[in-house]
Amino acid sequence: MAPEALPELPQDEWELTGRLYPESAWMFVWARRVVRDLVGGRVSRFLVGRLEPGSWSVLRGEAEWVAARGANGTASHTASFASAQDAVAYAAAGLAVDENIATHEDLLREQGIVGDIWDDARKRLEWQLTDDGRRLVEKSLDEGRARYGDSGIVLDQVLEHRKGYQVIRPVPRPDGGLFIGRHEFFMAHVHSRLPGDFGASTGEELPENTLLDSYAPADEPYLFTLETPFERRGLSGTGRNNERRFYVVKRPITVYPGFPVKETTIPPQGLQRVKEPSSKGQGYLLPRPLADLVAAGDIIQVTKAEALRIYRGRT
Repeated sequence: MAPEALPELPQDEWELTGRLYPESAWMFVWARRVVRDLVGGRVSRFLVGRLEPGSWSVLRGEAEWVAARGANGTASHTASFASAQDAVAYAAAGLAVDENIATHEDLLREQGIVGDIWDDARKRLEWQLTDDGRRLVEKSLDEGRARYGDSGIVLDQVLEHRKGYQVIRPVPRPDGGLFIGRHEFFMAHVHSRLPGDFGASTGEELPENTLLDSYAPADEPYLFTLETPFERRGLSGTGRNNERRFYVVKRPITVYPGFPVKETTIPPQGLQRVKEPSSKGQGYLLPRPLADLVAAGDIIQVTKAEALRIYRGRT
């Protein structure tokens, strides 16, 4: 897509959320968490529906999703996709490349690019490129694929000299060898951590007097039913270290059910066994952050005692 063919901007993120179906309505929530894990506070440069210089944004065209890099009121780079998840992964990977995020051996292993694979001929485990790694090499060598930048990593030395945690210096695309483009790598990394159709929904209405809670800061746009386990809320730590706040819906609100994480296995403590992921509870993606909804009077915050009174009155 040429910069002059971009859709009219800005676009409202909540309206774009409504156009994600049949993909997950929580796509942008998951994306920001994945991008934050990669670039930290520079996640503010990952945008939805608007462009700023040096930012990467996900936009909606007439019949496609667009990943665009902002520059002086327009876009310096764009790529179009049928899938929102592909556009999100492309934009997030572009930001990772701009931020010069390091690629290291452990990251390659975590992504399943390299690993210990059984060699029948030698009857032992060999440090090799995996099938996923070979597919990514093929994509990186495909001149017809959309990509941002031309640098990447050569895997030959990684496979020859296993060193544990080794940072791999990016180089220009060589004429031969096992080469993975940085943009292709980070796109695969982000794509594998997005929700797909998990949490796909056309939306529903939260009725007046619904009682919900949150452990998250008031700038987050989601609430949960009271029985939702802490590990399903996408927060670090435990519920003991976070303030639990209770809210009551005062005006019906259109929301999207789902969760900011798919599942989380609780690690064992002491002699305890591993706790299996819970399927209890329900989360709701809200049109605006909690603080904005409180300020508008759409929801109100209540005390723990008041929440308990309301809860007991319904059970």
